[in-house]
Amino acid sequence: MAHKADFERNYFLDDIPLMDAKERFERHVGAIGVSDDLITEFVPLRESVGRVSAKAIFAKISSPHVTTSAMDGIAIRFEASLGATETRPLKLTESDFEWVDTGDPIPTGFDSVVMIEDIQKLSDNEVVIRNPVAPYQHIRKIAEDIAAPELLVRGGVVITALDLACLGAAGLSEIEVNREPRVSLIPTGSELIKIGETPQPGQIIEFNSVFLSALIEDWGAKAIVEPSVLDDPKMMEKTLLECSDRSDVLVVIAGSSAGSEDYTSTVVSKVGEVVVHGVAIRPGHPVILGSIRGKPLLGIPGYPSSALTTSELFLKPLIAKLCGYNEASAERIEAIMARKIASPLGEEEFLRVVAAPVDGDYVVHPTTRGAAMTLSISRSDGVITIPHNHEGLEEGAEVSVSLRRPRSEIDKTLLISGSHDIAIDMLANNLSGARNGVRLISSSVGSVGGLLALSKGFAHVAGTHLLDEKSGEYNISAVQRHVPDESVHIFDFVGRTQGLIVQEGNPRKIKGLNDLPCSGLKIVNRQRGSGTRVLLDYLLKQSNISPGSIIGYDNEEYTHYNVAAAVSSGFVDVGMGIMAAALASGLEFIPIADERFQLVIPSRYIGIGSEIDILLEQLTGEDLRRDIASIGGYDVSRMGRIAARIN
Repeated sequence: MAHKADFERNYFLDDIPLMDAKERFERHVGAIGVSDDLITEFVPLRESVGRVSAKAIFAKISSPHVTTSAMDGIAIRFEASLGATETRPLKLTESDFEWVDTGDPIPTGFDSVVMIEDIQKLSDNEVVIRNPVAPYQHIRKIAEDIAAPELLVRGGVVITALDLACLGAAGLSEIEVNREPRVSLIPTGSELIKIGETPQPGQIIEFNSVFLSALIEDWGAKAIVEPSVLDDPKMMEKTLLECSDRSDVLVVIAGSSAGSEDYTSTVVSKVGEVVVHGVAIRPGHPVILGSIRGKPLLGIPGYPSSALTTSELFLKPLIAKLCGYNEASAERIEAIMARKIASPLGEEEFLRVVAAPVDGDYVVHPTTRGAAMTLSISRSDGVITIPHNHEGLEEGAEVSVSLRRPRSEIDKTLLISGSHDIAIDMLANNLSGARNGVRLISSSVGSVGGLLALSKGFAHVAGTHLLDEKSGEYNISAVQRHVPDESVHIFDFVGRTQGLIVQEGNPRKIKGLNDLPCSGLKIVNRQRGSGTRVLLDYLLKQSNISPGSIIGYDNEEYTHYNVAAAVSSGFVDVGMGIMAAALASGLEFIPIADERFQLVIPSRYIGIGSEIDILLEQLTGEDLRRDIASIGGYDVSRMGRIAARIN
């Protein structure tokens, strides 16, 4: 264990700036001698893909190693062909040529090849040619491709599948590469269970090691997933010491914070060294950086988004150092922020976003925030950084996005903003398999939010179901009010039944809206601006029910699935949502009103051969209708019809 006077140790949940934390960890890694002398090994050519070349690789032999024929035909001296024409063909005898196939060595004394297609064969020993050939025509000269000992692959680069062609041609059967560093992943927590087991209250499925091990191997290291460690300091100490004997890097998952069962910092301080504990980043604040017995150690938070962020910031560059390659920068795009985002001062926030090209600019919407959010990781296209001295980002702000998805995929993306609906997910699924593979992403901001996004150029499509209290019509007046300067088409999507989602068996005996003010009855509501919230407010007004009399009226969720999940958990008794969400969740449903969920699309996108036209084709197709109808709770009879044109 190294002890250096110039290192500050045992930072307990401090707020060290990110760059300072990186510098301290890098200095510490250097001080304990990590990667001073990389261990190398020879591997078969085929197994070298993805490995880092230990040194420059030079050709053993030239390619081709002899002069060969590039065509099937005859080898001749070019002088023998001079004077040949269509009208005065030349006859060649056995002393003038030899038959060759592609790849055959050129016989001594010959310097050109006549293709078989340009030969009239009289016999095996006699041919006729009608055109002269140039010197070295249809010949691959020695070393034409590779001239030994030519440099083939530089040292310290990742070998690719395409490199194997030249390496094999140059006679290399084994490649010297840097040994893959071994990274022990150590999940901690008495509450952890394996994937596939059914969690009981208080239990958590351990999945961090699954996606982290895949990332580690993608970065070039060998991941070793250790058995989960209980919340026992002695057991953790034993595990850390054992892993330090067999691995090059230790990664402790969870236990890095300051809770009553978070022992990582204490144990590492006892048997090793803590250099940093707590970095001013979000997510990932409680990360631990240190070492045990000369092996770098990271204690990363248990929340998946925090685990991913801290791994990308600290583990990925460490693996690059241990593998002996320079870490490549992610591709970046410049984009416009579609929504205002608040962020706490003093912390550098890494915000995951989805992106799409809209009217010549990339537009980004934030995914669901929170360290525990796994779906936001999967669906995100990239990450933007909010500096520690900023309180957030304004709508319309220019941002730089570090991409986590290929730009070519983002360029074929349609963005729908507005109300959430399960049928939108079905549409997205069908579009991904349609011609040209269109990608549809959604931003659930409510019906009003979707129309506003459309009017500002932050979306291609708005999903809306806003009731006009005066006319009883859906969406037309709302579109006119919120999208006044855009010519649009309104397309029918699905008819839906809205109502009350209640627990199985309806234990509270809820019959309708009049039961909501009942003593002790708790509800979950949709967010302000959503069509469901507008409908509920309208119906409450019609029934002379004050929102203030309803417990949980201000308890908001952003999707119908989330409403159903809250009811299913027993956390609330009832929620306002669509029948399809209740059916999908095995809950009971009390119908209240039928509505029209429609798609609003700027007219200028239609009929120009764009991805929008592919979307409209899907709306009129039978496959999508069948898929959505099978969910239950939807009327698909009008899907794809033009409901209105508004100029």
